Amino acid sequence: MNVRVLLAALLCMAIGGCGEAAGGLAEQAQLQVLRVEAERLHDDGQSEQAIAKFEKLVASPAASDAQKAYALRYISLGYYELGDYPRSGEYAAKAAAFYPEGSYDYLVNMADAELMLGKVPEAVVRLEQAIALAPRNLAANNVLGLVYLGDNGEQYVDYRKALIYNQAAYEIEPGRITEIVLVRNLLALQEYEQARTHLLDLNQRYADDEHVQHLLAQAEAGLAQMQE
Repeated sequence: MNVRVLLAALLCMAIGGCGEAAGGLAEQAQLQVLRVEAERLHDDGQSEQAIAKFEKLVASPAASDAQKAYALRYISLGYYELGDYPRSGEYAAKAAAFYPEGSYDYLVNMADAELMLGKVPEAVVRLEQAIALAPRNLAANNVLGLVYLGDNGEQYVDYRKALIYNQAAYEIEPGRITEIVLVRNLLALQEYEQARTHLLDLNQRYADDEHVQHLLAQAEAGLAQMQE
């Protein structure tokens, strides 16, 4: 093979490699767009549309195990929002399988799966272990706050304890869902003024959200009753 032919062959190999790399980058960029859009839909309360987007991400051959596990957890959360608890637990267990046993993400996802099966005390232990590993991560604070808010049974209600975790979750990731949970907690503690401040802000951003409007009415009724 003469020098020109060798150089041409090397150039073709280089171009082919660059093409593959560019293709991979393009696929990852598409997955990033899909993930951001799915997260936005989830936070806006459009759970069915969010689940469909995350399912596409999971099905993509270009998605890494970490990306799939991340999407599976959001699918689990989406089904939880829709009240389909068996499927929520199923997807939480699928997400957990991608992580090393005993790791933060494994503990959180297995706790979710256990909660959906009614194994609340076991889930609480896992969540406390997860928070000990990573105190300023969202998921464990969010889920444990909901447990103490009573979402998994009135026997677990502890509004003061819930506030620690719900406040932390909101500070870590301010958004519609974490703020609504914090508001529910404040209303349960009869902290109507604080709840109303949050709800007025939420109502500006989500003017058509009936749940926000209902909570705002509760806060204003509570304030009116206290002033009587």
